[in-house]
Formats: sequence, C-alpha cells, structure tokens
Amino acid sequence: MPAITSRRAACLAVAVVGALLVAGCADQTPTTSPAASQPSTTSTTVAPTTTVPPLTAKELAWLKSIPKVRTKIDKTMETTSNLTISAMRNLATSLRSCSRELARGGAPSDRLQPVYALVKTACKEYDKGAVCFTTAASIGIPIGGSAEDRKQTKAIQCGFDASGKGGIPLLDAENKGDEIKAEVG
Repeated sequence: MPAITSRRAACLAVAVVGALLVAGCADQTPTTSPAASQPSTTSTTVAPTTTVPPLTAKELAWLKSIPKVRTKIDKTMETTSNLTISAMRNLATSLRSCSRELARGGAPSDRLQPVYALVKTACKEYDKGAVCFTTAASIGIPIGGSAEDRKQTKAIQCGFDASGKGGIPLLDAENKGDEIKAEVG
C-alpha cells in the first residue's frame, strides 16, 4: 500500500474511532477533569446572603405583653372615678404592673433592645406614678384645705401625670415592636 493510502486509512481510522467514542459517550454525564475543577484566577465575588431569623416564641410573647400591660393600666385609669384610699392603692398597683409584668418575660434579645429602651422609660414613669398614688393613699382622708390635703392633691396629680408620661413611650414601644415584626416577618 502506498504511503498516501495508509495515511488516509490511518486518518479515517482515527476519525471513525473518534466518532464512535463521541457517539458512545453522548448519553453519559460529563465528568470534570481536575484542571476544570480548579478555581479561576478571575475575581468574581458573590455577596453573601444574610437572612434574619424570625422572631422566637419568647420574643413574640414579650412583644404581645406590651399592649396587654398598657390596656390594663389604661382601663384602670379610665374606670377609677372615685378616688378612695382603696382606689388609689389599686391605681398604684396597676402602674407597677408595667415593671413587674414586663420584667417577668426576662431580658429581651438584642434585636428587641430598641423596644426595651422605650419600655424601660415608660415603666420608670409608671413607677413614679405608683409612688405618688401610694403616698396619696397613705395620707388617708385629710381635712379640706389642710397641708395634708394639699400634699394628697399634689400626689394624686403626680400619679395621673406620670401615667400620661408613661403611656407615650409604651405606645412607641408597641409601634417599634410592630416595625420589627414587619421587618423580620
């Protein structure tokens, strides 16, 4: 066989073998070579995705306690029309419920700290009001126009003022809690 013919035959044989290999491997999943799995040297940085976990049951329970406490205090303040010694003590107890009931839930998580700061401000005012109502109740029934009467009147006014001053940050805390719930989902 001449050299040209044997070259053609060899090329034909290589082409046939190549075609058979391609056809035989066509339905196989491709494998990656070690060189293909090496990271490229080009810089393609993908920003990491951060997902904020949903609020825990404890966080949700603490947030739900805020409007309950506010409603309880507001109801007591609104329904007390006759300021007897018993009523003033009841008002003091109601105002103290802010610190007492919201502290029962424990320290809130880091992401609820903005709400907690507002709650602390509110409860501090309510606690002042509770002291004022306790003072007023301890005076008893003074003689009208006396120094004790003026002291009691001042203490009662202090209690009601503190209630108003505490209500605003407590409402703000509720709103802030709702914002956080909306952000986190």
